[in-house]
Amino acid sequence: MNICSEAHTPVYKITYKGAKGSKYKPEWLVCENCHEKKYFGAFDVVLNIEKLY
Repeated sequence: MNICSEAHTPVYKITYKGAKGSKYKPEWLVCENCHEKKYFGAFDVVLNIEKLY
């Protein structure tokens, strides 16, 4: 599991589409600030965004 920064408090778990032909689906724990800045990809590559709390 990847995290935007160890100094940030994760609020979202974002799951992305893997590479074509791969079963691997990258997951990131992302804080509210980084999520709003759209550092973590366009919606066409996102499978799921889950709010952690």
